[in-house]
Amino acid sequence: MARRTAATLPRRARTRLAAALAAALVAVPVGLTVGVQTASAAAVGAITGYGGKCVDVAAASTANGTAVQLYACNGSAAQQWTVADDGTIRALGKCLDVAAASTANGARVQIYDCNGTAAQQWSSTGAQLVNPNAGKCLDATGPSSADGTPLQIWTCTGAANQSWTLPTGGGTPPPSAGFTHPGVLVSRGQLDFVRGRVQAGAQPWTSAYNQMMGSRYASLSRTPAPRAVVECGSYSNPNNGCTDEREDAIAAYTDALAWYVTGDARYAQKAIQIMDAWSATITAHTGSNAPLQTGWAGSVWPRAAEIIRHAYGNWPNANRFATMLRTVYLPMVRNGSNSNGNWELTMMEAAVGIAVFLDDRAAYDAAVARFLNRTRAFVYLPSDGALPYTVPGSGLDTSGEIINYWHGQSTFVAGLAQETCRDFTHTGYGISAISHVAETSRIQGQDLYPQVGERLRHALGLHSRYQLGEAAPSWLCGGSLTRGLGPITEVGYNALANRLGNAMTNTQTLTVQQRPAGTNNLFVAWETLTHAENPN
Repeated sequence: MARRTAATLPRRARTRLAAALAAALVAVPVGLTVGVQTASAAAVGAITGYGGKCVDVAAASTANGTAVQLYACNGSAAQQWTVADDGTIRALGKCLDVAAASTANGARVQIYDCNGTAAQQWSSTGAQLVNPNAGKCLDATGPSSADGTPLQIWTCTGAANQSWTLPTGGGTPPPSAGFTHPGVLVSRGQLDFVRGRVQAGAQPWTSAYNQMMGSRYASLSRTPAPRAVVECGSYSNPNNGCTDEREDAIAAYTDALAWYVTGDARYAQKAIQIMDAWSATITAHTGSNAPLQTGWAGSVWPRAAEIIRHAYGNWPNANRFATMLRTVYLPMVRNGSNSNGNWELTMMEAAVGIAVFLDDRAAYDAAVARFLNRTRAFVYLPSDGALPYTVPGSGLDTSGEIINYWHGQSTFVAGLAQETCRDFTHTGYGISAISHVAETSRIQGQDLYPQVGERLRHALGLHSRYQLGEAAPSWLCGGSLTRGLGPITEVGYNALANRLGNAMTNTQTLTVQQRPAGTNNLFVAWETLTHAENPN
């Protein structure tokens, strides 16, 4: 089919961006090469174009050469673009790129490692995006607005399929310099708030603090129980060091919090003793549950380590602990899992926290990209379509396979999770990990709540509603639910209701009812203390 000319193209109303784009994107002269690969961002969000569709990275893949296309806007990470002040446009840690640096009409547009070349430079002219090297415009082929329409460069015509609306500052850019420390789940500002509330005897923090201090995890006589190889089978059978590892990690975090609140150095030293014992001993995780076990313990260790290293400071073996996280934990979790969704979400929580402690930007960006993809696949929203989104490469290609993966559930409503019909406990693991990663990333300057908040809000609301005792309708899990959500609502509720102002009646009722939220003895601990009504 011949390409339609500009004269025959349908026109649509455009949002002219002159003033906004001048602030959002710095035009780069032809031939300018930018030698650095990090950049600060002028704006972050969706780029919309022909037919109201969003610019999208195909299948949310981070592989070099992945096509960029038009697709229905869905808020996923594949549609979140950073319009950077170095002339690049970035998503999923890669740059918008003209394949082979071509200047020809029809050259396809893709994502590729940011390399500072002219093929990755873009400037705005009115509503057009121009690659100055080619002197050509970003163009929807056809022209078509169908999902999957590939983007290319083409001689600028001013037509509707070359008209783009860029974000104008509605998001928070990914951090481009160092990480914020302490910055895994809790920040220094949040910790200072907690200490002030406890010292003032205020509730619910004082009762939450007393609960923590009365637990076995705060005992100064605790003896760590490290193992060289932790072997964990399904449902912890066998359990060779699995409980010991998880509970020692929680104890180290408990002691770090106790030190911060009280100033009693004995707790900091106990946390150090526990972490040093493990970093001197462990070499591997084995067994069918090894990835999940590594995710659970690997989510908690960095919380403790961040407080001790960056607030207490006197930790001679901190580098050995970092080596343990890099060599024993990160390789096990960083590539995720296609098992039930709570696995990969927990593994990405561990990968994000470890990356922060290690100041490893590449590991952090990769974990966030995988986390956003899995979150979309774990919690359903009607915008996903008639069936839930599936992770590319998961092997879930038919409606029957998808329904089976969702434990037989064939009716989908906002907030339903992939494991709702399995049980609320495992669902709660996934919801908790979503809130933890969003909270850590917010501390690091990359606020993921605009991307995952709607799914998290609906997931918390739906599961809180039924956890509170409402009978399940026949269409939901055959009318039979296995409850037991766990102490997992504080972080998400505080972020979405208290900080962002969303009405969350059922979640609020359950959160208050469960206070003080304790620990699930896996990776959730003391979140009434750390996050209840915490404005920081």
